[in-house]
Amino acid sequence: MMQSSEGAGPAEPARAVLLAVAMDEASLAAVNYAIHELYRKGDQFHLVHVARILSPSITIHHQYHATYNVPELGPGIDQRAFLERLKEEIKDKFTNPMDALGIPHNLHLFLDTDNAPASAVCETVFKVADQVDAAMVVLAAHGKGEEGSRDPLLGLYLGSVADFATRNSARPVLVVRSYAAPLVMHVSRSAARLAQGQVPGSAGGSEPGSRSLSNAPSLGGPA
Repeated sequence: MMQSSEGAGPAEPARAVLLAVAMDEASLAAVNYAIHELYRKGDQFHLVHVARILSPSITIHHQYHATYNVPELGPGIDQRAFLERLKEEIKDKFTNPMDALGIPHNLHLFLDTDNAPASAVCETVFKVADQVDAAMVVLAAHGKGEEGSRDPLLGLYLGSVADFATRNSARPVLVVRSYAAPLVMHVSRSAARLAQGQVPGSAGGSEPGSRSLSNAPSLGGPA
């Protein structure tokens, strides 16, 4: 029997969703939450990662209780090799599951060569959010041991980046404390869309708009 489409509401507009990630399990939980609970047809995920790459240094302790960090003599860090390794790690950890579900995604990678504070990291995230007109920013809360603060209402410990983002972002911020991805036998919202053929084809990181890792800009000194 043919079903009538009368009464069906208008299609929800596609969104740009920004995922600010670190290379840890807390960020993996936040990404999994976005994949299984937030994604809807037409959405585009934008992963933002600020990679800290500092030159080796030697700490000198002066007899008058002064401490100095001086650059260590020798060859510097091969940034190109570092970025290539990081690219594979991000692919294995975050974007392969998106490719499997056909979720479009772009990677925005930045280098921190000057030990930038959380405020500088967040300003970079905010700038990308403005560029892609993100509907929301998703990030992990991180653990109690991380530098940051405790939300007095939720009892939630926020890492320094999450803390700054929630206090200063002009866009909605979703902080994920923990999340366990559904088992394969459990039909999540993303899997249901895939089964119904509603998820767009796998464009993944091969989209024309994807950033080139070898050309990643630097937050601190020269890349």
